[in-house]
Amino acid sequence: MSLEAFAVTKQFGAQRVLDQVGMRVASGELVALLGPSGSGKTTLLRILAGLESADSGEVHFHGTEVTGESAHVRRAGFVFQHYALFQHLSVFENIAFGLRVRPRRERPSEGEIRRRVMDLLGRVKLAEYHRYFPAQLSGGQRQRVALARALAVEPRVLLLDEPFGALDAQVRKELRRWLRAFHDSTRLTTLFVTHDQEEAFDLADRVVILRDGKVAQSGTPGEIRGAPADAFVADFLGINI
Repeated sequence: MSLEAFAVTKQFGAQRVLDQVGMRVASGELVALLGPSGSGKTTLLRILAGLESADSGEVHFHGTEVTGESAHVRRAGFVFQHYALFQHLSVFENIAFGLRVRPRRERPSEGEIRRRVMDLLGRVKLAEYHRYFPAQLSGGQRQRVALARALAVEPRVLLLDEPFGALDAQVRKELRRWLRAFHDSTRLTTLFVTHDQEEAFDLADRVVILRDGKVAQSGTPGEIRGAPADAFVADFLGINI
């Protein structure tokens, strides 16, 4: 399932946050959206998910335009930086939530919900924690619950907004390795936002760098490090040219 943005523009008041942005995530690819604070990363991610509307431009999923479609119809799994878990629900019920609130005709049976949730808990190495509540988990465990919840609805693409930003350095490194291995096993088309260049270059197949609402450069980590597009990219990455 490929993901594409064509000439996406977004303005908040007098500030143009995105300016004719075009980018593509190929089917099965893991791409990092990298840039300094205020470059438009999260706004673009939310527009792709259907959580925010663009002023102009188009969003396509696998060649089909979804610009006017809701987040529910797009079926994009979205993982927030601060988890956004329901504190009053168990780990199991947090993951099951998206399935339980579906219209009755689309809702899986109780047995299928249990099978799907327990399978995901096994994948994220948290099966024994299914009765726990979010407050009883570590930050890294909560982030894995948030990822499992996004995957429970069988998304067509996975979008992550600063997924490790709230964690300490050691946990971030461990989760980066885990997410890379998880992606390699599922090949789910994935786009994640980060301002951490080490994270982007360590984890992604390809990196898209934003600057002031525009794409400054796109390429593999090796391509970008080997040939920065301009002085901004070189300075941002700490490369002497």
